[in-house]
Amino acid sequence: MKKKNRDECLSNLIRDYEEMHIAETCEEMIRLVVPQLRQMRDDMTNLYDRQVMQYITSRVKTPESILNKLIRKRRSQTMEKAVETFHDLAGIRVVCTFQDDVYRTVQEIRKLPVLRVVKVKDYIAHPKPTGYRSIHIIAEVPACESDILLEIQVCSAAMNYWAMLDHQLSYKNSRVDPEKVEKIEQELKSYAYDIANIDKKFLKIRKTIEKL
Repeated sequence: MKKKNRDECLSNLIRDYEEMHIAETCEEMIRLVVPQLRQMRDDMTNLYDRQVMQYITSRVKTPESILNKLIRKRRSQTMEKAVETFHDLAGIRVVCTFQDDVYRTVQEIRKLPVLRVVKVKDYIAHPKPTGYRSIHIIAEVPACESDILLEIQVCSAAMNYWAMLDHQLSYKNSRVDPEKVEKIEQELKSYAYDIANIDKKFLKIRKTIEKL
């Protein structure tokens, strides 16, 4: 996309982003859900006598990030299309200690009264082609009375480090040498499998220790 066209699209998106109160709605969703997640974390820590959830982060997608994704997905560059087709305008990430903690945490999140779960995507059982492994919970927050959906990503600590690098690479400028990008993508993919194996080994050791 030419810079002039891109700048015009971004300007229109920013206008609609503000008029539709996207940021305010997303922030309200996060404000309602995160305290319940923190309480859940404390309850699980007491129940299992160890830290099941390491930390919780959140973010609201910016107009520029939305535009980049619309272009990558080859969709019309409008805020209406973003709200209709994207599930991650409001996002929360929950990082767990072990892989079985990810599933345990997902089960508890599904019970939260503040949410109405629409879909669960298990990228641990069915990894993405990149090697990405996580579980995504797509949910409505009925109290917000909005068409915007909330995405909660739940992953292990090891996979979280991988996802941070993969995200950084995904948003690199298109002028970066494609061969270099492809080389890094292949390297990251091999590391994703390594991390998955390490997750399983650490889980096995933890269970062995628990039996002592």
